[in-house]
Amino acid sequence: MDEEMLSMEKNKVWNLVELPEKEKQPITCKWIFKRKRDKYKARLVASGFMQKEGVDYTETFSPVISMPSLRLVFVLILQENLHSYVMDVKTAFLNGDLDEVVYMSQPQGYDDGTRKVCKLNKSLYGLKQAPSQWFHKFQQFMNKVKFKQSTSDPCIFIRKEKGRKIIICLYVDDLLIAGSDLDEVKTITNLLQNEFKMSKSAPATEFLGIRLVFTPTELKLDQEEYIDKMLKHFNMSDCKPCSTSLEPKCTSADFANSELFEGPFRELIGSLLYLAVTTRPDILFSVNCLSQLQEKPTVAAWTGLKRILGYLKRY
Repeated sequence: MDEEMLSMEKNKVWNLVELPEKEKQPITCKWIFKRKRDKYKARLVASGFMQKEGVDYTETFSPVISMPSLRLVFVLILQENLHSYVMDVKTAFLNGDLDEVVYMSQPQGYDDGTRKVCKLNKSLYGLKQAPSQWFHKFQQFMNKVKFKQSTSDPCIFIRKEKGRKIIICLYVDDLLIAGSDLDEVKTITNLLQNEFKMSKSAPATEFLGIRLVFTPTELKLDQEEYIDKMLKHFNMSDCKPCSTSLEPKCTSADFANSELFEGPFRELIGSLLYLAVTTRPDILFSVNCLSQLQEKPTVAAWTGLKRILGYLKRY
């Protein structure tokens, strides 16, 4: 928590002020705790659900790179033998400047004992406009260092100078950087680290949970670790392997006539859909079939989802 508060102070996220009389109650905030392998992490999150459209925020949309675009970049890396690295921006949303006036109560455990409130200067996590403001900030920096935004995908930035090409892909706070000249790539990573608080660049062996295995002639993509984590999360690590992801000639109607299921149906659908559109198109039909029952999931449909997990375990 102390580390998070130091980050807030360093980024000048807010100023303590008296709440103006014309203002109503400030939005609240809370601490979110998460365990990450060998350490614990605390994040301060604003209660964005208390914001009012047109008053506390206007624009909320923020794009992310599409999977077809990302695959195309992977192909370019392979075909043109580009040097590729990954980085991630720490506390990315805190870099976004806040256009609206938003007041927030002081964080629990760090109240100074006064009735002052936090007047936000930056887009704190939880604010509805936070993703949008961060993207605009990154976009401005890319323009500053002479990158051009792709017309087909707003999260791809390209710079060509003296026969040298460098490509940057953005997915929220994760970056994939690929370039024909290694020194140029290192220069860009240094510029990024000087502008934002970032992790050290590392060779692109994994991106967005996708393992990348490059050889001189091919690129292999897999999400074995993602699948293992999913099996463990849904208590299916010891499930029976299946040879198919769905019974032949099955439709969603075949799963509808069963008692209703109360459990993490939508959560598993979301996990499987991400896998299907990234590296496992072989399960896409089955997942799509069962996703039609999300409004009223049944026990039979849940059994169908577990069959897909069994198929993934086998293959």
